[in-house]
Amino acid sequence: MTVRARLYDARGEDREIELTHEAVGAVSDRRLLWVDLDERSDEALARLAGALELEDRIIAQLRTDGRRSRLLRFPDRIVVTLGALERVDDKVSRRELDVIVGRNLVVTVHDGPLGAIEDFDHELREENVLGQLDAGAFMTGLIDSVLAGYFREIDEIDRRIDALDHAALRAIESEQFLPNVVAIRRQIAVVRRALTPNREALGPLVRPDFEVHEDVVRAWPGTLERLERAIDAIEKSRELLVGSFDIYLGQAAHRSNDVMKILTILSAIVLPGVVLAGVMGMNFQIPFFDEPQNFWLVIGAMVVFATVILVISRWRRWL
Repeated sequence: MTVRARLYDARGEDREIELTHEAVGAVSDRRLLWVDLDERSDEALARLAGALELEDRIIAQLRTDGRRSRLLRFPDRIVVTLGALERVDDKVSRRELDVIVGRNLVVTVHDGPLGAIEDFDHELREENVLGQLDAGAFMTGLIDSVLAGYFREIDEIDRRIDALDHAALRAIESEQFLPNVVAIRRQIAVVRRALTPNREALGPLVRPDFEVHEDVVRAWPGTLERLERAIDAIEKSRELLVGSFDIYLGQAAHRSNDVMKILTILSAIVLPGVVLAGVMGMNFQIPFFDEPQNFWLVIGAMVVFATVILVISRWRRWL
């Protein structure tokens, strides 16, 4: 279990502190406390509840398996449950992040290391005036870090789709095209299923009835707009994937047309020779067959017919 409690002081005296009830009570308007818990065991949650005097309903939300994105409201704090993306061994999965926000207090709870938290912590490492922020602004930064992970994954999907467009135009790579399409489609589905439920958690932050909590948390309306842009981006990625498949089908049809064109021209070239050979092979007697050199006349006629057909094909740009 890892519990990090960092006190941001407006005077630039940021420091790590021990998470105790007394330390939490010492937080003032010129200080901001961030507590990060990377485990949901009963022991860890009990320690958190004792230090912060959390309601039983909050602890139940933090402990519940299969948590869904939602927002819980209390008189002096809110709890936001978000779905975040985590990439492990080239696989993307949804991870739940609970954010408890009170006056000058932000608590994050998750299972194991979470990329969004680590990135956000890295961004703040050199800051020394964060104590001037309120909890709502700090929460907005956390949420933005979560959404940034979605945008990075969407950018990666778009790059893979661009590679698909090139592969669709190259016959040598066509055998791997459909498996790649299915893999990207599954990746889009994972991102979309993790992203869209966050509307349920972030939507209430900009409703008029949330204004009663502005003395505790003041939400930034742009957060919901950024979420909507991420949802639009993943929808566009799905449309791009469909477009890549259309390119593949068009290219396959074009290759089929080329094959049929070549077969047709070959049939047209061979057909006069077949007709001549059939006529010359009929079982009847005429003086023409008594002259052996006439064999070469028949061969020459076949060559002339084939040449004429080839010339016409080139002239009409069939080849």
